[in-house]
Amino acid sequence: MMKAVVFYLSSFLVLFVLFYVLHANVFVNLAKASPIQLEALYGFHCAFTLLLTLGLALLHFSNKLEGQLGFLYLASMVFKIILFCLVFKNHIFNTQSFTNTESANLLIPMFLALLFEILFLSKLLNKWSASKND
Repeated sequence: MMKAVVFYLSSFLVLFVLFYVLHANVFVNLAKASPIQLEALYGFHCAFTLLLTLGLALLHFSNKLEGQLGFLYLASMVFKIILFCLVFKNHIFNTQSFTNTESANLLIPMFLALLFEILFLSKLLNKWSASKND
């Protein structure tokens, strides 16, 4: 089971780097100035997603709060939003308004991280419910 987690996390890192390179070459070339460096955005979302998935996997394997993983994930999303606003407050709150390209530059890494988090959590919860039914 830990091999599956290591495989998932390593493939997640490879895909995240691939999407960063694709994003940097497609969207940033269209924008004149981005309010936040893409490296910082991808770094924040990548680090948070890795820590979150590792934490949820450890809770799942240790059988502590195993039935509450979905609720813990929802609480972590609130924490992620607060932490994101604290880390990038100068860039977010000092800007009058974002252009469409700047908004896309902010949202693409977030949705990518959410996609990976949801895929991982759904696999964990499906394995938990399958093992519980056996």
